[in-house]
Amino acid sequence: MKFKAAIFLTIILFTASVCFSQIKETQSTDYVNLELKEKYSAYKQSKKNLNVGNKSQASDKSPALALLYSIILPGAGHFYLNRMDVGKYFLGADALSWLGLISLNVYGDDIRDDSRTYSVEHAGVTDKDGKDDDFYTNIGSFSNVYQYNNDKLLRGEYHLLYDVNKYYWNWDNTNNQNIYEQQRKSSERVYNSRIIFGSLLIANRVVSGISAYLIASSKDKKSSSLHFEPELLYTKDFDFDGVKINIAKNF
Repeated sequence: MKFKAAIFLTIILFTASVCFSQIKETQSTDYVNLELKEKYSAYKQSKKNLNVGNKSQASDKSPALALLYSIILPGAGHFYLNRMDVGKYFLGADALSWLGLISLNVYGDDIRDDSRTYSVEHAGVTDKDGKDDDFYTNIGSFSNVYQYNNDKLLRGEYHLLYDVNKYYWNWDNTNNQNIYEQQRKSSERVYNSRIIFGSLLIANRVVSGISAYLIASSKDKKSSSLHFEPELLYTKDFDFDGVKINIAKNF
């Protein structure tokens, strides 16, 4: 009888131990699952806040303003976008274009002034600063004012006749006239070369504006790559129920 009672007591103790162990294990599993879910929820919330912050940061840069700034001054739109790694090339090209344009103006002026001073010395031109460009073109083509006026009389272009006293010239020799004409044409070629740098100034502004606009616009667009996002699944009792993979593609 005592032996049966001992066996019965042993069975009861073993059953109670197993039940307590299962209850403890269930409570521990529930706690771990709950903690895991809370951490995952915090991760998703932080990722959401980060995306919102990035979107706000990207959207505060206006593509239209970036375009306008770059048209006014190449590179200014890139400075506005914090992209001077690109803008520095447009700014440098603008500076070089202005330097070239100014240099040609100064050089052309020097050659022109030298040729006009030469005409005073060898053709007797008076008041060199009071004459227009057409006058200095004509004195390179005709030996003196009388030859010029005779040509206009023969052509019937009476309105183009010069007042001999005011627009007088008479070259001392043909060689000096040719030297003057070469200088005058040289100054014209220098002036005509300014169109190259003028065109570069315009083209640089257009390209810089387009570049800044595209950079600003690209910040507002989502990536077109695939995104994989895992999601933990739970039952209503916070029991782990599996893993789901979300696949998203942005266009």
